Amino acid sequence: MVERAMRLASDPRLTKLASNPRVMGTAMKALSLGGTVKTEVTKATRVAAGLFGIATEEEVATLRSTVQTLEDTVATLEARAKADRPAP
Repeated sequence: MVERAMRLASDPRLTKLASNPRVMGTAMKALSLGGTVKTEVTKATRVAAGLFGIATEEEVATLRSTVQTLEDTVATLEARAKADRPAP
């Protein structure tokens, strides 16, 4: 597969095509459009999730991270409290 890609990359026809500004401009627009579509779909998903009261994947990930941080803090505080208690 890599060998085939290398052969294709060294093909003079591909080099000529890639050096055409119109072809490259069109290719860049196509790549940009894909990112724009994804961004707009993400925005629409967030709005829809908010309307229906559903947490987004990003919100759930943030919540999980917060819970993990709180659990770590509680464990640290419990360990300190246990260490500070006098022995019975």
